[in-house]
Amino acid sequence: MSNAVDTTTRVVLCFDRDDTLSVNPHPEHRAVPIGYVQWYAHELEIPVFATGNQHLRTEAKIPGIREAERLWEELEGDEYEYENSEFENHIKPRRRDGLRLIQDVYQEAFPDEDFRFVVVDDADVSDLEEEGPWTYYAPWEFVAAVESGDFALEEPPSDAYRNDGVPFNSTDQPDFEYDQKRELRQIQKRLRTPVGSGQ
Repeated sequence: MSNAVDTTTRVVLCFDRDDTLSVNPHPEHRAVPIGYVQWYAHELEIPVFATGNQHLRTEAKIPGIREAERLWEELEGDEYEYENSEFENHIKPRRRDGLRLIQDVYQEAFPDEDFRFVVVDDADVSDLEEEGPWTYYAPWEFVAAVESGDFALEEPPSDAYRNDGVPFNSTDQPDFEYDQKRELRQIQKRLRTPVGSGQ
């Protein structure tokens, strides 16, 4: 399994929360600081989605599965058809279905652009790499790749995040601009631009 990310394509990041991030770390492995999520989303303005426990949406001020579903409905005019037949009995789709939704949203909204989708999750979803432009990292592998410079994006500065399991919204001195809907507005703007305009 290769964790190389092509730096010539746009990157979309997807993060699980529990046993993955510092707000609820794995008992035996290094967790990803929640500040990494915030830094990429709010400072570098990389598309970042909460794809596991949706509490991360409010903790990091990023979109999640619900926002991706709304974007799909705006794109296609209908609900997204999940492959998981048991979705009706769950609060959210199973993790692979939620990840496929985000991929489909971007590929439909930006058909002329190439994207690399990166998922960081304690559960091994590396089989998605066989389906398309996915790169899977376990949380501890992701931290190591970022720290060593092997990841496509720069490492957040040490003073830009908290790594003590403290949700970002509990700090008295927020360093980030809260804009959970910025990425959604970008996609919606693209949807409302007539095809062929500007050419």
